[in-house]
Amino acid sequence: DVRRRALEVHGEGLEVAKALGAGVASIWPGQDGWDYSLEVGYGKAIDRFYRGLLELASAAADMGLKLGVEAKPKEPREGNMIVPTTHAAAAIAAAVNRELGEKVVGVVIDYGHELMYAVEPGYTVHLTHFLGVPIVGIHINAAKTHSNDEDRIVGTGDLWQLIDFLLATIETGYDGWYVLDQFTYRAEPVKAMRLSKELFANAMKKALAIYRIRDRVEEARARGDQVEVLNLVKKIVLSG
Repeated sequence: DVRRRALEVHGEGLEVAKALGAGVASIWPGQDGWDYSLEVGYGKAIDRFYRGLLELASAAADMGLKLGVEAKPKEPREGNMIVPTTHAAAAIAAAVNRELGEKVVGVVIDYGHELMYAVEPGYTVHLTHFLGVPIVGIHINAAKTHSNDEDRIVGTGDLWQLIDFLLATIETGYDGWYVLDQFTYRAEPVKAMRLSKELFANAMKKALAIYRIRDRVEEARARGDQVEVLNLVKKIVLSG
């Protein structure tokens, strides 16, 4: 049936990842979900996804691979995907890992997808870390809040929020790839990607500069002094 064939295709993907020497295989369940309220039984849908992920994770573990689940609220589904948020993906990943007795499944965080549902992306990083679920990949791009999956040039949205997100990855010890996930619909692709890399590097430099003064920032945070926190980082964020 369709479900069995889907699992077989994913299994073939794991084989390709292993053959290429990759350490991680990623799942983005874009067609798993619903378009209308009352369309599906949510409990059964979650259980099917969990059991499918458990089967794939077991196979991935045997191959020495990690499995990453990438969340997204919608598109192509018009209601919700089965993992509409990274928080949902992390909860299911944690359940699979408990069953397996090892951390095989993690999450792939797409920065633009976080903006689609208007969460603070840096909070998502720390919550995932708190839950003990590894981040196995990060996609970098830009999008407007509550918009669609725009995949725009990095750094063209809220710069403070992007720096906050990158700082969170530093604070939690993330040591994986930051992947440009960008569609240059009307821009010249090479120029647009080059600019994204430049703006990403600039934002990361600022995040590292804030991390260097983290003790002072934490002191201000501990006092609940919002203005002092902003005063400490303003020149870093707004300088060249």
